[in-house]
Amino acid sequence: MYYEPYKGKKKGKAKRRGFGEWLLQGLLLLAICLLVLGLLYALPPGLFAVEPEGVNLALTDGLPLDSVNVLLLGVDDLREGAQRSDAVMIASVGYGRFRLTSVMRDTLVDIPGHGRNKLNAAYAYGGAEMVMRTLNQNFGLNIMHYAQVDYVALARVIDAIGGVEITITDAERERLNATMLEARRVFQPLGYTAREVTRYGDDIPLDGLQAASYARIRKIDSDYMRTSRQRTLIAAILKKIRSNLWNPAMVARLARTVTESVNTNMSLLQILSLGEKALLAGSVEQLRLPVEGSFTDDGAKLDVTSYPANHDAFMQFVYG
Repeated sequence: MYYEPYKGKKKGKAKRRGFGEWLLQGLLLLAICLLVLGLLYALPPGLFAVEPEGVNLALTDGLPLDSVNVLLLGVDDLREGAQRSDAVMIASVGYGRFRLTSVMRDTLVDIPGHGRNKLNAAYAYGGAEMVMRTLNQNFGLNIMHYAQVDYVALARVIDAIGGVEITITDAERERLNATMLEARRVFQPLGYTAREVTRYGDDIPLDGLQAASYARIRKIDSDYMRTSRQRTLIAAILKKIRSNLWNPAMVARLARTVTESVNTNMSLLQILSLGEKALLAGSVEQLRLPVEGSFTDDGAKLDVTSYPANHDAFMQFVYG
């Protein structure tokens, strides 16, 4: 029997994609990204007002659902045995709004199950959940979610976005440098090198370690000013992210750092939706609790004389 010899198919030259095909695929990918971003932004803030299971947060009923209040906690890990929260802030996020409220850590409050003490002691008694419950019970709030960082995590997040620009005084510059030296025990083993800040004035560039040290400054003035500096830093971080959203490398670094370094009870969907709303909200409005005229200060603690006044001030600030 005779068989024709097998002749394989002639291999033609690989078809090269033209510019038009690349452009079409690029536009399709962009359209998908914009659709996803649009859907994330469209998710109502009230959709995330779901109390975590198995946790008593002493929520106040009846508060509006057009903003979500997220507890931001900074824990000072630079002092031996430090277990108290060094920074306590509430980020209120809604459509077209991002409002930041500092709660003074030396405010006397009733901590559930532990009597009357300073607010920053609540973290030592029960972590972020106890801080949320304490704030809700004393000020009539409905905080269900939190994001917690220590100063190493804060430095990493700031480095991931390429640093920040902040207006600092000469006194702040000197104290910032001293604070970095005090923290070298923690940062040096992690590969950080403290670079001295030599300039002061408007929009001074700070890396992660410098900016984290700026947020810790207290000795040159007061805790009132420190909370102001902490809010200034959050605003500077948002500003830097907004100006670099076009940079996929920065976005990827930030996402990886947040995932690895930030402790939170929020889902990825919640982080993305609320994060997008915060980035598109414009300027950051700020408040401090307790408000003026509602407390006495003996230099060591703040004794609140009217919790209703603070609840009303918060409601007006966030929802009014």
